[in-house]
Amino acid sequence: MAVMERDPKPWSVTASRITYQDRWIKVRSDDCLTADGTLVAPFHVLEYPDWINVVPVMPDGRVLLVREYRHGRGEIVLGVVAGGVEESDRRSDDPAMEAAKRELLEETGYEADRFVKILVTHPNSATHNNIHTTYLALGLNKVAEQSLDESEDVQVLFRPLDDVLRDLQSGALIMQGMHVAALYAAAHWLKINGGLK
Repeated sequence: MAVMERDPKPWSVTASRITYQDRWIKVRSDDCLTADGTLVAPFHVLEYPDWINVVPVMPDGRVLLVREYRHGRGEIVLGVVAGGVEESDRRSDDPAMEAAKRELLEETGYEADRFVKILVTHPNSATHNNIHTTYLALGLNKVAEQSLDESEDVQVLFRPLDDVLRDLQSGALIMQGMHVAALYAAAHWLKINGGLK
């Protein structure tokens, strides 16, 4: 079977409307035409704020993780520090970094001496319009108690990064996909940069 060597063409939007909006999400419903004239209508786009992950690593190589209830799965799950870029973060020159610092402090009570941007991804470019940025946090210091939203109940724990990656590969641990990508990006950064400095 021959492979066609041509560039894909974007769709054109003939109509667009907001069909649902609240404080968490906006649903945009577009009527689209493909380059060959096929109608795709409606196509729903989820407009979220940009998201961040933080992988905090202690000097001994343990990673700080959080356990909390996630209603989509209806389960208590293990993950990395994560959240959305809020309006207050947008006043900064680097809103994603500001969100990372804020979420780390709120969820764990820790601050970091150094944040390193290690990964920028699309959470789901088929249906989402946002960007997801991951930071490695180094030089951790406990400076406060957690400052959680009313709906949050977050347990902080520490595990060796190698153990977490081994459990992910064996299937003994299941985590949210973007958190898994964040942990592998952190492991890669640590490997190519000679570990913790």
